[in-house]
Amino acid sequence: MLLKLNKFWLLFIFLITPIIFSESIVNIEDLRRDGEEGFFANLSGSYSFSRGNRNRDSFSIQTSLDYNKNDLETFFVFKRAQKKINNNNYDSATLSHLRLNFLFEENPSLEVFLQYSKNPFRKFNKRELFGLGSRFIIKDNLRAGLGIMHEDEEDLLLLSENTLRISSYVHNEFIIAENISFDLSAFFQPALDSFSDYKATIIGQFDFQVNDGFKISLQYNTFYDSRPPSTAVKKEEGLATIFSYNFN
Repeated sequence: MLLKLNKFWLLFIFLITPIIFSESIVNIEDLRRDGEEGFFANLSGSYSFSRGNRNRDSFSIQTSLDYNKNDLETFFVFKRAQKKINNNNYDSATLSHLRLNFLFEENPSLEVFLQYSKNPFRKFNKRELFGLGSRFIIKDNLRAGLGIMHEDEEDLLLLSENTLRISSYVHNEFIIAENISFDLSAFFQPALDSFSDYKATIIGQFDFQVNDGFKISLQYNTFYDSRPPSTAVKKEEGLATIFSYNFN
């Protein structure tokens, strides 16, 4: 019965792949090699196309690197996504994220992170983040973080806005079967001077572990910005099929 269920889910994923796209949102807690020492590399991506009255092409590629020691975990991820219609670019995004997790004998640990993203099709030229805070291991499958970050956002008119925000998140993993799990992550980033100015993200992801190295994920994400750049919408959603391979 379990084998038939796994085959059904894999077939479902492959059938919907041509109509869904990968967004420039990174599920940090799902990617990092938490609690493991050594060097680890992961490569994931997706590609879809359609041909007819309009030729559509979409691709996304993501690579992550971990270097972990007994007192420090280093995590870096880079992602690039692009969509085209009739060879004309109508959406693109770039994101890089570096995170250092300083470990202590007792919970919590101290995290420092840097992030750079660029997405003119979402009405901002660039967004730079620097933050630090605490990471809590609540249970084996439950993680949370709380800290402060500085945000420097520049719109398409090159007007910059600097904001100091609270950075908070919670991540939970639910085991469905031996090789199937569901990850749920929620991020909330209100401005310190006004809680009516906030950014929020929810990511839900089914992971299908095909073998020790290869994994297929079906991800849904929704993002809300209460004060987006001029002419940009407040809410965006994305659905993606992600194929990833661990080299270690």
